[in-house]
Amino acid sequence: MPHGWKVLSVTSLCLLVLPAGCVAHRRQARVPDAQRGNMQFQSYCAACHQYDGQGVGAAPPLDGSPWVTGPESRLIKIVLHGVRGPMEVHAKTYDLEMPGFGQILSDADVASLLSFVRGRFGAPGEPITPATVSRVRAANQTRTDYWSVEELIGKP
Repeated sequence: MPHGWKVLSVTSLCLLVLPAGCVAHRRQARVPDAQRGNMQFQSYCAACHQYDGQGVGAAPPLDGSPWVTGPESRLIKIVLHGVRGPMEVHAKTYDLEMPGFGQILSDADVASLLSFVRGRFGAPGEPITPATVSRVRAANQTRTDYWSVEELIGKP
C-alpha cells in the first residue's frame, strides 16, 4: 500500500473516532444532577453513611440530621475539608473523622452531591448551586485541615 494511503487511513480512522468521543462526552454531560448526585453519594458517602442514610458504626446518620438540614455553607465546608470531633445526631454522640473531598470534587460535583443528600435525607428545596460551592471554597481557600465541630457550630 502506498505511503499516502496509510496516512489517509489513519486520518480517516481518527475522524471516525473523534465524533464517538464527542457523543460520549455529551452523554456524560447530560446526566441529570439528581442522578449525578446519587452516583457520587454511592461512590463517596454510602460506605459509611449507608445508602439509606442511617449510618453504620461510628458514622452518623444523615437521615433527618441537623447537619444535613442546617445551613448549606456548613455542609459544603464539611464536604470540602472534612470534619472531626464529637458530633451529636439524634441524641447520640459520634466521633469519627470524615475526610474532605475538595481536592477531588469540582464545585458542580459538590453541588449535585449535596443537593441529592439534602433532598433525600431531610432538606428538600432549592438545590445547592455550583456558584454557592465556589463562594464557600474561595472564602476558605487557605484551609488545610479538617473543620472542628465547634468551628462549624460557631460559624456555619
